[in-house]
Amino acid sequence: MLHPLGLPGLKEALSGIERAELVCPPDDDGVALALCTAPVLVTRRWNPRYLQPALRFVQALSSSYDQFDVAELGNSGVVLANASGLHEVASEHAIALLLNLTREIKHSLTEARERRWNPRTAGEISGMTIVILGLGPIGQGIARRLELWGVRIIGVTRTPDDHAGHLGDVRPLSQLAEACLEASALVVAIPLSTVTRHIVSAEVLDALGCGYVVNVARGSVVDQAALVERLVNGRLRGAGLDVFEHEPLPVDSPLWYLPNVVATPHMAGMAPSYPERLAKLLAHNLRALDGEARWRNRVV
Repeated sequence: MLHPLGLPGLKEALSGIERAELVCPPDDDGVALALCTAPVLVTRRWNPRYLQPALRFVQALSSSYDQFDVAELGNSGVVLANASGLHEVASEHAIALLLNLTREIKHSLTEARERRWNPRTAGEISGMTIVILGLGPIGQGIARRLELWGVRIIGVTRTPDDHAGHLGDVRPLSQLAEACLEASALVVAIPLSTVTRHIVSAEVLDALGCGYVVNVARGSVVDQAALVERLVNGRLRGAGLDVFEHEPLPVDSPLWYLPNVVATPHMAGMAPSYPERLAKLLAHNLRALDGEARWRNRVV
């Protein structure tokens, strides 16, 4: 079993899986070499060199799997599973970003460092109409939490007829801009794919008007250039962003210093309990690899 990229506590959690030897090469050369004999790869990213003859199963560390060549893995008989359902803490993070924007916490923190006392009236979430783009575990987690705040929620998803949650207003992707015309905020929680790349377009942002955008999905789901333009000219009220089209965020990006932006470094899904949850999922899928269980989160 191979794990090339470390997260705090993950190596220790995976080391406890029975019947598994954990190998942790320091670089891509070591990963490719180890996969000449190791049948399992645990990773958050993909390199074509990883597709070695011994490889039978890839366990992704993320819910999204756009970084993997799904077709090539499938044609090679390699199973790919994602980590869907393990990152619901991202729901809390999304709401934290939205609260930071509506309650102007960033401004208060700046003033506190300067010892300036400046009470003012800030916005509130209660009574808002909020569009949640993507109704997987994270999107539904956001919806469950926000409903307790007296919020009207419009869900937008690829397959609204298959929605098994309890939201009463669920619409297809083709109606995203129409839904944003009714909303004060758009929360993005949909995986990146060829269908969803830049789905939050200039048209969608203009439909949102002077509202808020929160993104805890993938940076490329949003047209970042269009987003920056509307944040700079004030057509959008603010943005809470955990993900970006290019990561790490380039040092010259205006998203670092715009006063109406709250940015975090792609950490929405990270929590102290994640390594143990991932270890349980991986242990189960290793049994599936041996024909002793049914696969969980299998993509291909």
